[in-house]
Amino acid sequence: MSRLPKDTPLFRRCISAIEYKIGSVDKLIMNIKKNPFCPEVQELSRLLAHTIEQAYQDTCIPSIIIPVPLHWRKLMSRGFNQSSSIARTVATQFSHTKVYENLFIRRKHSSPQHLKTKKQRILDMRDIFTMRIQHNKVRRGAQPAFRGKCVAIVDDVVTTGATANALARTLLNSGAKHVDIWSIARTGWHNAS
Repeated sequence: MSRLPKDTPLFRRCISAIEYKIGSVDKLIMNIKKNPFCPEVQELSRLLAHTIEQAYQDTCIPSIIIPVPLHWRKLMSRGFNQSSSIARTVATQFSHTKVYENLFIRRKHSSPQHLKTKKQRILDMRDIFTMRIQHNKVRRGAQPAFRGKCVAIVDDVVTTGATANALARTLLNSGAKHVDIWSIARTGWHNAS
């Protein structure tokens, strides 16, 4: 896995409920980022769950969901992780899924990604995620819950795919079989597979 270029897509597919556009969609996303109780997070997460269900008609839906972690500074200033809110709502729509919110940490604090070019985003995301060493199961030498399994990463928006790819690399290097990306929105450059 480590021989691949750092910006090679490592996820199998990217499933998103809507296409990100400036205007109403970006206002919805900003509401989700700023208010953990906004009704849009529930509605858009259910729409995402429906989109996921349609996309996996002929294959199994990943049973493990990992929300993209925020750096602790961002988490402290915001007070919540919007990706975790989305992941928890999506998981309620599928009986066999489980959300793991604290297995990974974001090691570096970075400026907002929407202010950067694709190249800057890719460089910024290199080696940014790591598995929590102090997680009890990992410390005792047990295998991570996702080893050999298909995992879904959940984020609010996928633009260049740099964040998703960085976390996918960490998951695959830690033993995940496959990684898929689920998001509320994505920019038009990225086609679902």
